[in-house]
Amino acid sequence: MIKHLNAYDRALIEMGERLLKMGDLAGNRLSGAMRSLVEQNEALAKSITAGDDEIDAMDEDLEMEALELISLQQPVDRDLRFLASVMRISRDLERIGDYACDIAEITLFLKGKGPYFKPLVDVPRMGEMVQSMLRKSLKSHVEKDLASARQMHDDDNAVDNLFLLLLEELTDYMKKGPEYVDQASNLLLVARYLERIGDHVVNISEMTIFAETGERHPFKTRKPGVQR
Repeated sequence: MIKHLNAYDRALIEMGERLLKMGDLAGNRLSGAMRSLVEQNEALAKSITAGDDEIDAMDEDLEMEALELISLQQPVDRDLRFLASVMRISRDLERIGDYACDIAEITLFLKGKGPYFKPLVDVPRMGEMVQSMLRKSLKSHVEKDLASARQMHDDDNAVDNLFLLLLEELTDYMKKGPEYVDQASNLLLVARYLERIGDHVVNISEMTIFAETGERHPFKTRKPGVQR
């Protein structure tokens, strides 16, 4: 028997689809920003910084629509948790888009500093790790895969560990001489942005679990060794 959806049910489905589209856009922007950094591609970096408003607008639209549905429909239980998760996840995706823009801006700053003092290996690897986390978190949200969502905490710990290694390595380069400071300090900023993106991905997974179970803080152990 075919179930006919009312306007409210269709609105919820559409919001989920738009959230996924926003996640794809944020992921593409992050991928482009990292590629611009590795390739020192000025044109690509500029295209990333120029497109920041689109994600911001999607975040605002989703928040306003969720608030309107809560006000008019007065949802309870799972529907209310879903709408709350949409608002939180869209904000996390907006922040990921902001960090992608920040990375592209660093590309533009470093473009005039000449070739990198060493081939970039661990920074782009860290970027690939958080991009993989983002894809997995969005997939687990769509599929309501709680086991995959809970895995994000372990994945994030791996990102944190790589950040600590980069912190030590790049700090050592800055101590070697002033000729390393501009590049090393800005690459360290990129690593910090990527570490923070990992945190936002963890937030997405937490809200996926919350939407399905009502469990508000599923990850009790948080980031040993990383200062907030």
